[in-house]
Amino acid sequence: MLLRQHVEAHGLGEVFVSPVDCILSDTTVMQPDVVYLETARSSLATARGIDGAPTLAVEIVSPSTARIDRSTKLQMYARYRVPFYWIVDPEMRSIEAYTLSGGDVRLAGRIAGDDRGALPPFPALSLAVATLWR
Repeated sequence: MLLRQHVEAHGLGEVFVSPVDCILSDTTVMQPDVVYLETARSSLATARGIDGAPTLAVEIVSPSTARIDRSTKLQMYARYRVPFYWIVDPEMRSIEAYTLSGGDVRLAGRIAGDDRGALPPFPALSLAVATLWR
């Protein structure tokens, strides 16, 4: 909700919540928990889903998906040029933000516990992680 409110209030694009398919190729379809499309990519939203790389893919990990979200999906989103990827970990009460730069993925920021901060691609959105798990 916080992400959607921020995006709508600032006219930044659109936020989608699962189930929404991200059709990255003819044979690769991902279904992130949350997807953000910046305005410049809005034409990717079709009746089929997101037809191409979204601006941001967000995965909310569970004990059974953590390894896949942190390795396979991270690599897959990088391969298909998704510029931003967040891993939300309710057990660790953290959000990790990854960015794609020149084909390399790097950890761009992490907010955990009582931390408050902004993560790319939203420098003006201050997140208080503790408030996400009341």
